[in-house]
Amino acid sequence: MSFLGLGIGDLLSVTKLAWNLYHNCYLVAREAPDEFRQLVNELASLQGVLRTLRDDVNSDKSFLERLGEARKATLERCLAGCYETLKRLETLVIKYRQLGIGDGLQFWRKIKWVTQQRDVSDLRAKIMVHTCNISLCMSSIGNSSLARIETSMIAALERQQAAIDVGESVEETMSPLGSPLGRSKTLPAEALDGLAPEGLGLQGMQRRMTGSTLVDRAMTASPESTPSMSEEDASEFGGSVLFTATPKKAPMSSGGTNRKNSSNIAFDSKMLPPSPLMSEDGSDSPGKVTSDKCPTMVFDGPSKSGSGPNVLEVVADAMKELSRIRQCEQSSRPLRIVPQDPDHRPDNSLRKKFQEVANDELKVRRLNARDWLRVATWWLLKARNIMELHERPSLTDARGGSSPSSHSCSPSSQAYVDLLKASWILYEIILKDENVAPLLTDENRKLFYVLSHAIKEDFDHFRPVDIPEKHTLHRQNLNIWELLQPEEENLEEDDILPGLENSRWITVEQEDAGEEDEQVLFRTFVNAEIGSKALRMKSRGAPYLLILSTKEGESEPKVTICNQSGTLGLTRDFTPGDLVAPVPPSSPLSGMVMGSTQPLPLHYGRMKVSVTFTNDNDLNRFMYIPHNYFSSVQKREPRQLANATETLIFRSSVEVFEQLKASTMKPHIPRQMWSSCDLRILETTGHEGWRTTRRMVVSTSGAERRPGCTEMFLPLSRIQLSRDGASRQIVVRWSDCTHEVAEKTDGNYNKMYSYVYDDGNPNIALNLQFRTQADATNFEKSILTLSLPATFSWSAGSDSRSVYDIADTEPNPKNYKALMLTHTRLSWKYSELFYMYRDADYQYDRANLRVRLPQVYYTDYISTHVEKLYKPPPNEAPQFSHCQKRVGNTPIDFDEESISQAFMNSLTVNHELVFSRKCLWITTKPPSRFGSSNSKKGNAEVQLWRKGNNMRLVSRWEDKVVDKWMSMAVPKNSSLGNTRDSNRASFPKLEYDRGRLIDMANLTARSPRVKEEARKMGPVTIAFESVRDRDQFAATLEGTEPPRRSNAMDDLLGAF
Repeated sequence: MSFLGLGIGDLLSVTKLAWNLYHNCYLVAREAPDEFRQLVNELASLQGVLRTLRDDVNSDKSFLERLGEARKATLERCLAGCYETLKRLETLVIKYRQLGIGDGLQFWRKIKWVTQQRDVSDLRAKIMVHTCNISLCMSSIGNSSLARIETSMIAALERQQAAIDVGESVEETMSPLGSPLGRSKTLPAEALDGLAPEGLGLQGMQRRMTGSTLVDRAMTASPESTPSMSEEDASEFGGSVLFTATPKKAPMSSGGTNRKNSSNIAFDSKMLPPSPLMSEDGSDSPGKVTSDKCPTMVFDGPSKSGSGPNVLEVVADAMKELSRIRQCEQSSRPLRIVPQDPDHRPDNSLRKKFQEVANDELKVRRLNARDWLRVATWWLLKARNIMELHERPSLTDARGGSSPSSHSCSPSSQAYVDLLKASWILYEIILKDENVAPLLTDENRKLFYVLSHAIKEDFDHFRPVDIPEKHTLHRQNLNIWELLQPEEENLEEDDILPGLENSRWITVEQEDAGEEDEQVLFRTFVNAEIGSKALRMKSRGAPYLLILSTKEGESEPKVTICNQSGTLGLTRDFTPGDLVAPVPPSSPLSGMVMGSTQPLPLHYGRMKVSVTFTNDNDLNRFMYIPHNYFSSVQKREPRQLANATETLIFRSSVEVFEQLKASTMKPHIPRQMWSSCDLRILETTGHEGWRTTRRMVVSTSGAERRPGCTEMFLPLSRIQLSRDGASRQIVVRWSDCTHEVAEKTDGNYNKMYSYVYDDGNPNIALNLQFRTQADATNFEKSILTLSLPATFSWSAGSDSRSVYDIADTEPNPKNYKALMLTHTRLSWKYSELFYMYRDADYQYDRANLRVRLPQVYYTDYISTHVEKLYKPPPNEAPQFSHCQKRVGNTPIDFDEESISQAFMNSLTVNHELVFSRKCLWITTKPPSRFGSSNSKKGNAEVQLWRKGNNMRLVSRWEDKVVDKWMSMAVPKNSSLGNTRDSNRASFPKLEYDRGRLIDMANLTARSPRVKEEARKMGPVTIAFESVRDRDQFAATLEGTEPPRRSNAMDDLLGAF
């Protein structure tokens, strides 16, 4: 493809290639490294710029004629370099096409990212440069400035390439944000001179223009929303893709492409400056393309390295220049504003009074046009609040308007004066300011039009007969500034009116208030007392704006109070404790209402605030939304139970809550998904710790028209959880008590139906997207661990294990241990919970570092429908009823002997395992003169446990021995008998215990088969497998070091 002679077909091909690459790279960007995600952002910007250029060429036939030869040559070079870079990226993408992608995570696991990072960094840098260059070519920047910027970019890329060639580190080209740039190269202008002039000439582009717009100019391309194409684009581009996958919607909070930092260059078609050849209405603009009023490009000088600015620095400076150009173009566009109504203007005396009041405040504060716009909007809102209150009936007697005066004749008079304030500020303060032009941003242009239209519309409500007399107007509240209480007067440096935080709430229309992720549910003006008793004052005239809102990603309604000046802006969650109780009705026919006569405390941390509404209607409207919300989500509050206690152990907001099909882990059709939810886990604990259960409650956002919540039974273990590294997304699945089983009959061939808990067959599956990684980590911890502090914990690879102390209360108090064992299978984690009582059984295999617990207990969950001859009605689904104790067994493997010994220590009370070896046999019979004294019971494990200065010997035979446990206290300085060269250790006549279990608190054998044989007296002889084991046993008893022996001598002596 030749780029010397630009053709419309080739421009379409470049645009199509950029779109396809962006679309396919976006599909795998969800779990991609940050560098690749940034590349996708830059691709989104580039394809948006290319589509805008294509639309300009198609819609304006004179576009190319007015560019000029120099600008045409620059555009040719930009598109040539852009095409080269995109083809290089396409080659990289096709290289991995055969791998396929089930999802982004699977794809990135197959790619060795480290080997591709340099190429991706290089491509991202070049795409950033191409986006900037094409945007500048479409702007009204002068040709000399454009050439200077292009030269600077080429020099920066060449410096970067030279640094790589001499082996310098990539980190030397990092931006202030720390984004590394890899190897990069560009196509210089001289290299284009030899290209064939066919195919892409600008003259050919003119001949092939259709004059039709191919895409919607308002279309934006953000990698945070699923890419889509119009029908025209689909037919034009052919819909080809390099990867075959279904687009997925990215998380809402993962960040958009509209970044405000100048070092991160990202556009959509709305962010691009208008064409220099087009006026706002689409007609040709007269005069020169370049604006003389726009400042020229000034670079900040070389970077700190002394070798000149790097790529990101040059691009950042270029985008600053582009922003200044766009600001100049905006200021030259005509301002859309509704003219001031000549019938509703303040007279000269009122103007003079307004000016005097405004000047008093301006002596201590300086305001710009943006601040004045917010002040004008403030008085418009107050006027509307008065008129709304004046027109609607109240449930009880109202307390007056929002801006009362002691000389007010009617609330409508004050409302009219407040409208005059807004009109005076807009038309006689802001529009007469010579410095207003630089502040005419898109946001302020909208506010000018909306505010002027609203003032005109509100004045129309006043008929000529309703306009107050002149003397009546002068008796109203004429203040431009609301009075401040002492704790509000905390102005920032330079005494500039802050107002930046509060300005988002002060908008003409309620739906425009707040940030993009905020929704205002209700707002009104109130009186308030702020601060401590020594400083707070009772306000008059409702000088505060009270807002009830919600935030995307969070479920709870938020209450905000702010003032006019911007020095006060407090926000917090609205809680059930903030609800005021309804007052008794004044008559049997009237309903329960809330009174506004008493202050409503709304404390914000240490800042004490008491709010008083101007009328009962506002109070009831303000309270209705949270009251309705908290009533609908009552299930999430801890229950008051007779024989148990329920506590909240986890709470977090989730951006996305979706129920999945547990059998396939795929979404339902239609999808059962909610956003901005509150997730809580509540734990119910009774007299017996092993009966502890949990429930998960998920409630919808307070912004929902019909809020609600759903609760789900949650076992303490066997919950399967999948999370990719430190991702904010977690998938969980588990079983409740609704699995149908009909294996039994009543004896007459009639089936008996039971609904059971089956931990191996999950029937509940959820996809959760948390707001932060910390929230996801805390949720994972609450699922895989108990809410109690662990007495001992250790890790086995990626799995964690913990030991807990459990205590049962009356009527049968006892203490025992809980073992929480976490396992990993493929990408899933799950936990097992076992209970180990004082009298227990275990096998300690020192050689294989394994402990087997052949008799431990676990909890089974029983439903409300067990062994019945009928199925439950559809509206009465089986639920959890109670717990039952089951017997099981489990092995526990260790990586180190010290950890296995520490685990055994945690199961006892202040005992320490200091020795454990397998022996050939143990006998409690005296030596025989005529036969062997060896025991017939077989091998046994011998252990020594120390508590303080006392030592106990504990041994366990194989399972074939009924009373498998033997324990005894070993006196100090005990003689082991035999010689040191023997593998036997003999104790004289000692008292020992036998039993089937071992008391872990006292390390004493318990529960013998014959009760009378629990305690005996006799000699004890132990035959170890080697002399070395016998020496270690003796040294442990004596507290000395064992003698050194060779393996050959040890084997020889052990044979005897």
